Amino acid sequence: MSTKGKKWTRKDRKWSDEITEFVKSVCPLREHGFSSKRELAEEINRRFCREFTDRALGTHCYDNGIQLGLCFSDSSIPRGVKHWRHRPVGSFQKKKGYLRIKVAEPNEWMQYQRYLWEQAHGKSAEGKVVIFMDGNNKNFELSNLECVERAELFVMAELGCTAACTKEERELYLLRARLLLAKSTILGAKEAAKRHNKMNYERRKNDPEFKAKCAAYAKRRMAKIMEDPVKHQEYLEKQRAYREKNRLRVNQWANERRAYLKENEPEKYQAKLAKERAKKRKVIKVAQADVEKACKNANTENAASLPKVEPAKVGLKPICHAIVVDSSKDEI
Repeated sequence: MSTKGKKWTRKDRKWSDEITEFVKSVCPLREHGFSSKRELAEEINRRFCREFTDRALGTHCYDNGIQLGLCFSDSSIPRGVKHWRHRPVGSFQKKKGYLRIKVAEPNEWMQYQRYLWEQAHGKSAEGKVVIFMDGNNKNFELSNLECVERAELFVMAELGCTAACTKEERELYLLRARLLLAKSTILGAKEAAKRHNKMNYERRKNDPEFKAKCAAYAKRRMAKIMEDPVKHQEYLEKQRAYREKNRLRVNQWANERRAYLKENEPEKYQAKLAKERAKKRKVIKVAQADVEKACKNANTENAASLPKVEPAKVGLKPICHAIVVDSSKDEI
């Protein structure tokens, strides 16, 4: 016979809603006459015909978030007498530098700035944070309190907001954080991050201080490379490989673009082809003029250095080498 699930189906091991409500109603235990978990377990077993142990009771209360109110207690206190550490609702205490107020029994506390903000606005700040705009955690004026999302608080910290910021600076940081989160919601997180990074890059690129810092770093790095001949040679090889790779990439893109224009936009392709031919002819013409000028200068210098001889007697003519280029091809 299988015993799987047996401990949860037996009557003396099952926790019911009625038992849980009873446990909550007698918390904190010291204020209701119980000095230990064992006494409460015995009372539950007597009332509801169960066989719970004090350990099972403690585990059940921990899983359901029930505070029994037995910490820092004195077992010598008689039943029905409140513990000396008990504080009524509305009491204050200071924890981690922030003032807290007790809002409910048995032991529910809330930060005082959040309590004031909820009382003033009539809505809950659950999952949010109420901050002090001037940075003073003792200034509880409503104009100084602002309820923000945790995401907004994180973005403010990323932007550089610190505890030393003034109220005006913190307001600007909050507006920027809300703007960035709105962008992220509308455009999507990936596109918003891309635009934000591009904006930061443009801002830093035009910053004179950043430019000077980059130039100084490049100068130091190059000087360090030049000191070692091996590293210098490796650096030159990497530069050559990068330039060759970039040249191939640009040529491939140009060929693909040319093929696309030839197939889909023939008029635009013919105009581009004519423009490239005119440019090539201009370059060739300039090159030919330079060559003719160089030949003329060379012949003049040679003629000045050689003895004077009549060309008719010798039968020679000045020789000038010219570049002949065939520009009839359609290739660009």
